[in-house]
Amino acid sequence: MTTGYDIKFARAFFGLPVEERLTKLIDNSFPDWIHNCNVGVSLVYDKACHMIEAVTEKVLEVDEAHLGDFEVFASSTAHEVETGYDLYNPDTGALVAIGANGNDDGYFYMLETGIRALSTDNAKFEPRWLVPEDEKIGTHLVKTYGRVFSAQLRYWTHDSDDYQKLYDEFKATIGKFPDVKFVEKQLTAPIRKKSRFRLKRKEALETFDTPVTAIAIGREL
Repeated sequence: MTTGYDIKFARAFFGLPVEERLTKLIDNSFPDWIHNCNVGVSLVYDKACHMIEAVTEKVLEVDEAHLGDFEVFASSTAHEVETGYDLYNPDTGALVAIGANGNDDGYFYMLETGIRALSTDNAKFEPRWLVPEDEKIGTHLVKTYGRVFSAQLRYWTHDSDDYQKLYDEFKATIGKFPDVKFVEKQLTAPIRKKSRFRLKRKEALETFDTPVTAIAIGREL
């Protein structure tokens, strides 16, 4: 699934410090996360790809009135989205400037494990996945696309049984990756207590204000 947009949106996003990009990732995807908690989410491949594509568009704040030079897509196979790990399927939201080879207007943004972030509340972080397993792949991505930015996102509800364990593990792990930037926000969301992310049936939707820790991490190659 692909959609084209004006390159100005890529320039604007990559013109921000990494921490500000990560803040946009949290702020602009949080409403979708709440919606998926309460209404449910389909993990049928095409629908899951569409969900991540739509979230990526919101993070980049694109305007459909300006179609043009780069693509927003979500797919495990679209273009050369290959980092050496097997968890980029179809959890990648990406933008690629056409004709990026050898010029300064190349941008590549990867939202890794995006579907997990938007369809579960207890997934782990793996900061090592921000960097290609094979150094040659990283070199190839930079040579091909120019600016390469990889990010991960998680929302953890405080009422989850393993919230503190996941959080403590993350804090211990992130210290091993000094070049990885992270942004953390404490939020509150009106969400279901039971059957989160499962497709809602006909029963009335009852939500409760629930504390949520939002964390986004990222690294530019």
